[in-house]
Amino acid sequence: MYKPLGLSALAALGLMATTAALADVQPGFYAGVGLGQSTIDVGLADDSDTSFKVFGGYSFNEHFGVELAYIDGGSVEERQGPSSVEVEATGLSALAIGRLPINDLFSVYAKAGLASYDVELKFSDPFLGNGSVKNSDEDLMYGIGAALSFGQFELRGEYETVDVSDGDFNLLSLGGVYRF
Repeated sequence: MYKPLGLSALAALGLMATTAALADVQPGFYAGVGLGQSTIDVGLADDSDTSFKVFGGYSFNEHFGVELAYIDGGSVEERQGPSSVEVEATGLSALAIGRLPINDLFSVYAKAGLASYDVELKFSDPFLGNGSVKNSDEDLMYGIGAALSFGQFELRGEYETVDVSDGDFNLLSLGGVYRF
């Protein structure tokens, strides 16, 4: 008598888990945040700092979506004697995402698009004085990642890079996503 009841309960749990897994691949909006480490290499400055991003997107199906993000790449500073250079980077990105589900919980993805970014270079030198230079540009951005889905929530690990014309900007991050 207990065996059929246990099997029925197990089957019901399996159906609920399948429904939760299928909810992840349905079309819809999502929002998330990410925290990680950025590496900035532009001329005189080459270092890494803590970075964060806020993003949102829309999944058209389980394989394709689009995403917009605001990225704060942090700042890096180089010192040589009494002189110093500090570089700060922020930007917006618009990306297309191609996703390959491996199973109900795990998927890998690639993304590509454009990043519009601002870079501010601040310098201090006893002979030249203090000053700053700002530059804005747009370049190609691309990345790869992996995701673990838990119903409406998703945990992401990803690597992104921007093809900066005069240097490199890379971002390695861990993020959380909520699907509406």
